[in-house]
Amino acid sequence: MNSKEAALYSKTRGFQVATYRLYVPDFEIKADDKILDVGCGTGDLAYEFGDVAQSVIGFDISKEMINFARHSYKRPNVTYELADVLSCVDIFPDWKGAFDKVVSIHVLHWVKDRKGAFQSIHDCLKPGGECFLLISGPMNQIMGHGDDELPHYLKNHDKWKEHLKGYENKFYNRLTLEDNVKLLESVGFEVVKGHSYKPCDELDIDKDQIKDYLQTLLGHLSYLPEQYRDKFLDDATDWCKQNFPVNQRGNAYFKIEIIMLHAKKTKKE
Repeated sequence: MNSKEAALYSKTRGFQVATYRLYVPDFEIKADDKILDVGCGTGDLAYEFGDVAQSVIGFDISKEMINFARHSYKRPNVTYELADVLSCVDIFPDWKGAFDKVVSIHVLHWVKDRKGAFQSIHDCLKPGGECFLLISGPMNQIMGHGDDELPHYLKNHDKWKEHLKGYENKFYNRLTLEDNVKLLESVGFEVVKGHSYKPCDELDIDKDQIKDYLQTLLGHLSYLPEQYRDKFLDDATDWCKQNFPVNQRGNAYFKIEIIMLHAKKTKKE
């Protein structure tokens, strides 16, 4: 992910917000809830949660994202912190057992140690607390590892393959719904609901925003000299426009598997 593009990411974050509204209908916020937003990005959803919840803490590994959130999404009851999900309890020990709900929207597929991330989330919840997670599954036309997905095309493109020799796709989306459920249970969660949605053709994508969206996602850009980046994004955008399918409404979408998980920390362990 290209987390340095915080302002642009905020403008193109409609896809993430749309999937949250569509696939997490059971996430109900109460007035006395203390909520932790794991990988809050630019803070738009944490800010929204704060409209009802007693308090919200959003954290992200990107300094640029947190600075943007602190500047653009201020509320007295919403706080933004710089932290990694794998070490957040070590950095903020008062977070242990402190939250009624933990939410993470399209974040944990960037974390290689999925079990470690689930353990941290479990540690942050009160007994009986709940987590609501959206994670990309094994199909992702923009960021996945398949031969028919964008990263493979870019890394093998005659124009770019020399520049991208050292590029590693750090998008960890190979775990299935069943894999994630087992990992949640292994750290002490009771899985209330788990569902896999694919290919998500109900989620339209604006073709005019594809280039900006890719600029916020593609870590390839850091491997390229600055003078080549715009042309690289043009090639990536052209591939998307040529390969994205069209839904029944006549709008483009990209094929993705979205895994929704709702789990509860048991009251007695």
